[in-house]
Amino acid sequence: MNEHSELFQLLKKMVSFPSTDGSEAGISDFLAENARTMGMDLVEQQEVLPGLKNVIAVKTFGRGGKRIVLNSHMDVVPPADGWDTDPYDLVIQDDRAYGRGSTDAKGPLACLTMAVKRIIENPEGVNGTIVYTAVVDEESHSTGARTLVKHPQVYGDYCIVGEPTLSRVAVSHNGSLRPVIVAEGLSVHASNPELGINAIRIAAYISQLVDEIAEEISGIVHPTTGKPSIAITMISGGVQENVVPDRCEITIDRRMVPGEDEQQLRQRFDRLCWQAQEHFPGSRVYVDHYLVTTGPAAETPADSELVQTAFAAAKAASGEEQEPFGLTCNTDMNHFTRAGIATVIIGPGTITVAHKPNEYVALEQLEKSCAVDEAVIRALLK
Repeated sequence: MNEHSELFQLLKKMVSFPSTDGSEAGISDFLAENARTMGMDLVEQQEVLPGLKNVIAVKTFGRGGKRIVLNSHMDVVPPADGWDTDPYDLVIQDDRAYGRGSTDAKGPLACLTMAVKRIIENPEGVNGTIVYTAVVDEESHSTGARTLVKHPQVYGDYCIVGEPTLSRVAVSHNGSLRPVIVAEGLSVHASNPELGINAIRIAAYISQLVDEIAEEISGIVHPTTGKPSIAITMISGGVQENVVPDRCEITIDRRMVPGEDEQQLRQRFDRLCWQAQEHFPGSRVYVDHYLVTTGPAAETPADSELVQTAFAAAKAASGEEQEPFGLTCNTDMNHFTRAGIATVIIGPGTITVAHKPNEYVALEQLEKSCAVDEAVIRALLK
């Protein structure tokens, strides 16, 4: 592959859109028009937020057998400082393509797009329906995917989500839960702290309780996504240096592995609050709210028809043996599995360079992932 290849030029165009959160309108219009040009039967832009639209395009081949949904996201995180090149101008250096979104996740989206184009140009042996989708707001709250799965055209037997997997077939990902806990005490003059209830001291005790939870979950190891985790990531409290604070707010990041029950995790946080409240009589400690995240963990069984077919097709296309593995980060896979669509994740590059300055994707990864995408789609729509 070189800078003149169709796949590279498509990705270069996609990278040129500075589609940070809330700025996806330009790339959405481009991908919708590109889908029409490719020859999709139906192309629609679904409004998610004012001015922000998902792309949905449908193409049926043959008699219309199985139905596969293809999905990735159009938004990227801001480039920040430290780039050696223009982050919105995809350039090649040492067999790598550098640009914001090259691996997360415009590279995977470009590969899915080109795979569909190649199948339209050569539909021999394909019988079924492709539902090609691109969503907004994955990096913040997954509002795009949450809205997408409610669309009447977005259903199917299978789904491929485009995220960096080094062009292998991933079967799972971890999820996240983020409670915001409020500790309320009693404010007094700092010269008489014993007369009050210090909310920051309650927060310090909550930190100990979080350590206890960390110990509780230390023995959990999921075979494809590793270990769950818990960490206090934000804290806010105090009004003045000579006042014992009566309020403190703590944000906790809890990463969950497939198989963990979200409701049980919420109940565990409620118990943490009760423990802290009992330790400080007269205080009030509670979960104020949960921050919106990409969602819970998700997994498709390795022995399922989808995974076994995808493994065989990916090996034939890339020559690489496939084994069950998962991503430690969140993806939109969970929204499709919860909608009843068996899902795997495929994409070029590695998540280790995502969100960093000088994000890149190897050129050979782009071509390999596109070939794997095409092979898996053809195998599932035989």
